[in-house]
Amino acid sequence: MRLPRRNISTSDRPAIAERTVWLATLAYALVYTVLGVDRYATYHAGADLGIFMQALQNPVQHFGNTLESGSHYLFHFSPILELLAPIVRLTHDPLALILAQALACGLVAPAIFAIARTRMDERLALGVAAIALLYPPLAGVTFTDFHENAFAAAGAAWLIVALDRRRYRLAALCAVVLLATKEDEAPIVAFFGLAAALWFARRHDRRGVIFGLATATAAVVVFAAYFSLVRPLVGATEAWNPLHFYAWNGSSTDGAGLDLRGRTTYTLEALVPLAFVPLTTSAALLALPGVAEVLGSRLSITYTMGQHYAAVWIGPLLIAFALGIARTARRDRARALLLVRVCTVLCVLDLAVASPTHWGHFLRARSAHDGALDRALARLPVDLDVGTFDEAYAHLGADPRAYSSAKALRPMVLDDLRYHSRTWDDVRTQVDAEIVAGRARVVSNDDGIRLIARSQ
Repeated sequence: MRLPRRNISTSDRPAIAERTVWLATLAYALVYTVLGVDRYATYHAGADLGIFMQALQNPVQHFGNTLESGSHYLFHFSPILELLAPIVRLTHDPLALILAQALACGLVAPAIFAIARTRMDERLALGVAAIALLYPPLAGVTFTDFHENAFAAAGAAWLIVALDRRRYRLAALCAVVLLATKEDEAPIVAFFGLAAALWFARRHDRRGVIFGLATATAAVVVFAAYFSLVRPLVGATEAWNPLHFYAWNGSSTDGAGLDLRGRTTYTLEALVPLAFVPLTTSAALLALPGVAEVLGSRLSITYTMGQHYAAVWIGPLLIAFALGIARTARRDRARALLLVRVCTVLCVLDLAVASPTHWGHFLRARSAHDGALDRALARLPVDLDVGTFDEAYAHLGADPRAYSSAKALRPMVLDDLRYHSRTWDDVRTQVDAEIVAGRARVVSNDDGIRLIARSQ
């Protein structure tokens, strides 16, 4: 018996396409949550996850944590973390942060679809949204350790969509999200506001001009208030730490200097998967503040794919990509479709061969040694003044006195003889010298995982 085929009306197609994008977004979040859990369970998560686990369990102390030697607000203005703090305090589980980051990054795709769908047919718009989910730089932000920047890409993309549709309440909400994400979003939001005011002025839209100028003004006020009010209130006594990224006076020795090769490679990693399509539209200018922030740093970590810093320009660049495809489709739909297919292949190849997520390094099945690390951490009493390497520190977020590699010389040190990094090897050398001199002793040793008590 053959069932009758259901005819899908033209009016049904946009709703079906939109549901498809939302389902794909949920699938994206689920996949990256599973991958993030594997990375954490096999001891490949880094210090940032430990920082935020500690910080979010100390909201009364303004997100205090040991690595930042006080409030997180000393470093960054991130009140958006208040939304996650109750969940983390309730569960004491980093899964909440891993899931939140995967969802936040995945929300870029519906925004890209929303701006594409008003300018092209459903098939093309779905292809553009799919590329957003496959875009390697976004994958790098999603898969790295949790960071508040996770909210930046989708926040910027949805802000542009809301302005495009003149939905000012949604635009205001997106602007608030961005301003609450991190202080460096304030100059970016101010730039968006001024660009919007200019765009609306050319269209004689008085309401849009007012909104754009008001948004830019609010961003300037928030930026100024962070330095003049917030940092002093949480006890700031030293210069703002992130300034060292831009200390071009030659006094520091850890900078990369004029690393033109690294910056060029980074730029190509951003544009090649999109076949340079964003550069065909003036909307690419909206990505300039974020690009300037990462490329203007003297430290190569900011312009290394797979770090959270890329989130500041990904949203606007993907919006420009959608508008570039739309511009091509108006002239030649077949060419636009070919571009979408080419970009899909480029993104997949990048993820498979040169992914900023570094799948091969971070993902594997759990081992017996992981189990030994679990047992060692479980034996540590809460509130123990302990220092350990970054990947173990990520598992000690419930301990308010746990320290990571940079400050690991505590009364107790948890060492794993299989673990090596330049920083931790220096710590181990010093601790081993103390053991030989009788100023430290090995309390336990399980499969090379040593708990060492140091004399004070």
